[in-house]
Amino acid sequence: MEEMSGRIFFMIAFILGMMSTSAASLPEELSGNISDAETGEPISGVIVQASNSAGKAIAFASSNATGFFSIKVNPEIDSISFRRIGYEAIKLPVSYGFNNGVRMATKATQLNDVIVQAPDIYAKGDTLVFNVARYANAKDNAIIDVIKRLPGIKVEDDGTIKYQGKPINKFYIDGNDFIGGQYGLATENISHEDVKSVEVMENHQPVKALEGIEFPEEAGINLKLKDDARSRWVGVTNTAAGTEPFLYDASLYAMRIASKVQNIVTLRGGNTGWNPASQITEHDFNDMFSADYEENLFPEYISADIIASPLTEKRTRDNRSWIGNTISAWKRGDNSMRFKLNYSGDRLDYKSSLMTGYFSPEIPDFIQQNSLRTQRHDLSAQFNSEINRHGYFLKDKFTANAGWNNSNSVISGSMDLDQNVKRHRISLTNDLKLVKRNDKKLFELVSRNSFVHSPNRLSISGKDDVIQNLGTTDFRSTTESQYGKLTRFWKFYLNGGIDLNYHRMHTKLSGMGNYDNHGTDNAFLANIYAAPQIDYHRNNWHASIKSALRWIHQTIGSSRDYLNIMPRLSVRKKTSAKSEFSSTLAYSLNPPQAYLSVSTPVLADYRNLFIGKSNSKYSHDFSIGFSYNYRNPLTAVFLNASAAYNFRHSSLMSNQLFIDDIIISTFADRISDNDTWHFHGGVSKGLAHSKMVVGCDFNASISSAASMRDSVLNRYEQFIADFKPYFRGSILRWLSLNYEASYRLSELKIAGICNVHHSFNQNLHVTVIPDDNLQFTVGAEHLLTRFPEGNTDNIILVDASAVWKFNGKMRLSLSAQNLLDKRRYEYMTYGTLSYSEHKFRLRPRNILLSLQIRF
Repeated sequence: MEEMSGRIFFMIAFILGMMSTSAASLPEELSGNISDAETGEPISGVIVQASNSAGKAIAFASSNATGFFSIKVNPEIDSISFRRIGYEAIKLPVSYGFNNGVRMATKATQLNDVIVQAPDIYAKGDTLVFNVARYANAKDNAIIDVIKRLPGIKVEDDGTIKYQGKPINKFYIDGNDFIGGQYGLATENISHEDVKSVEVMENHQPVKALEGIEFPEEAGINLKLKDDARSRWVGVTNTAAGTEPFLYDASLYAMRIASKVQNIVTLRGGNTGWNPASQITEHDFNDMFSADYEENLFPEYISADIIASPLTEKRTRDNRSWIGNTISAWKRGDNSMRFKLNYSGDRLDYKSSLMTGYFSPEIPDFIQQNSLRTQRHDLSAQFNSEINRHGYFLKDKFTANAGWNNSNSVISGSMDLDQNVKRHRISLTNDLKLVKRNDKKLFELVSRNSFVHSPNRLSISGKDDVIQNLGTTDFRSTTESQYGKLTRFWKFYLNGGIDLNYHRMHTKLSGMGNYDNHGTDNAFLANIYAAPQIDYHRNNWHASIKSALRWIHQTIGSSRDYLNIMPRLSVRKKTSAKSEFSSTLAYSLNPPQAYLSVSTPVLADYRNLFIGKSNSKYSHDFSIGFSYNYRNPLTAVFLNASAAYNFRHSSLMSNQLFIDDIIISTFADRISDNDTWHFHGGVSKGLAHSKMVVGCDFNASISSAASMRDSVLNRYEQFIADFKPYFRGSILRWLSLNYEASYRLSELKIAGICNVHHSFNQNLHVTVIPDDNLQFTVGAEHLLTRFPEGNTDNIILVDASAVWKFNGKMRLSLSAQNLLDKRRYEYMTYGTLSYSEHKFRLRPRNILLSLQIRF
């Protein structure tokens, strides 16, 4: 019995020892990182649940902004489960190696106000996914044609993409940011048939280390390619020829997107009215410095070769243009590098005329006819290296740019002369950004060093010969840093920085009599500041208060020192899964702008002379703004509205002096107050399961200010309102219709007299699609301007085209622009104390035959 009792005791002791050993092998906490199985992005807000063998929940936790979770465990726990709306729930044994990470697969489910599954659009967290197959139709060619019809998205004439009224801050292709803001290259060339979905990432934070800390109001866009468009060269070639005059257009776009290497090559040349800037302009959102950073501290004085028209550029550009672009990018996990090389050439011929009135019997109307040719060449190279991790971000970008721009004008009317501008520019810029972060601390450092050398020359040949030489050399070094202490709901920051700028301007003006000058102005500017900041984030509330104190030193002839204070308060509230409200309140006590202390006369064009005025007094700026966004993916309704008020109190007032044929723009020592209200809104609605979108945009501004003319005070009020309804999409399978309209009301009140003019433009294009391989389009653009005198200018422009698709890769098109051969467009604009009636030459009727091949 004793022997048996000893054996039983030994067995019990052994079992208890094994249980003790097993319990000891289980840690008190389990932790790891949770990420998206497809994109590798961290997933925040995942519910982590520890359960026993009976399925009873023992402990709960959730993942933070970096996807990290930590949960307490005990020997009773059998499994760990992970749940989040939009993802497949998973259950893992407690013995799973959580240190290796947990990957969750996406799943669209239906839950009121949070996740919406629809045939065309659904929400996945803060990301809206638009199914391209649902939005595309047989009329579409490039992906931009589809993007323009997505509710909530607006594409501006210059190619800028806006979501809910704000420009996007990043554009990705398959999650890669290798285009670097030149997304026109992609949107104008990638076939919609190669894109699976367009993903709109709301409140997108491109820096992973700042996720959950900084909450941008802007969105990012990602094009998710189809599987067969990855890891191989895809692209498009176009060849076109036409008449009146001889027209040509040839282009090549090739792209290869692989997991580690991405390449783009673009070549194009032609004279059909297209603008190379629409594709190679960098629309990238500036994530370097705070909103207080001024990009240019000194103006571009010479403006004689700058001209614009409110019409679509293809109506007005008589051009010969070329672009060459190559982008090569490499990506290894969180590390990426990118090299870009751009060349653009643009030769334009303009013919325009204007009549300017000044609401004064003492100043005669001014008449000008202008025949202008501009030639521009720009070459740039850029290298970008980036590490983007959840706790660490490092970016270094180096850009070199060179430009050669020449223009020649033949001016007639009130004055007869020839005008020539020569611009040359070389610039070097290096941007550095570093972010280090853990759960309790944040450190951020940004730096920009730039060098710009720009010798310009304006020469005028007429009654008198005038030459303005203007050479500038500018070196600027800016460094900002931020240190933050992070708690669960509160974040405390100390920001500081230094901004140094050396600017040398060499001027020589001859032929202007008393205004002739020859000399050099050297300016040294220093800006040192500190800014404490407190952020609060809880229960969908986000508030931030920041107050900057700056010491500003200016040496321009003499040395002066100033203090600048800039308190700012912002509040945002996500009122529901569908809506968000935000407001800002800011004040600024500003020193005088540095360039005003350069009193050397500079000729801007043949009749406008600028003379700065030194001033040592402060100005005051106050602003308050409100915005509201609403979106409902289930009903495809998107709405945004904003209002802002700005008040500026200054000790200087602008003063125009009319002396003979010259207008001198300068300033007078007089108090100037400016009140301005801005209103913006937009609403769009998807119809018929994404086949149509209808919407309207609205903009208005009301301003009240004063200006001086010939040293006499003139008070004025100005009101401008724009109303832009639109409809785009397929009414039937074989019928597509695009309609856009724009109405503008502009009022200018001077001395109690109200001057009003109206303009109304509408554009209608109807496409008939007998089958998927054949389509016919007829379009008309109606332009109406009503001038203050009561007379109107009314013009209708008619276009037509036919497209035949041989197969999915080839299409032949025949297009005709301006069939009625209209040659002139008239419109009107108001200046501060003047108005101008413009006449602009249009491109003549032209016919173009094009062959497109996709590969």
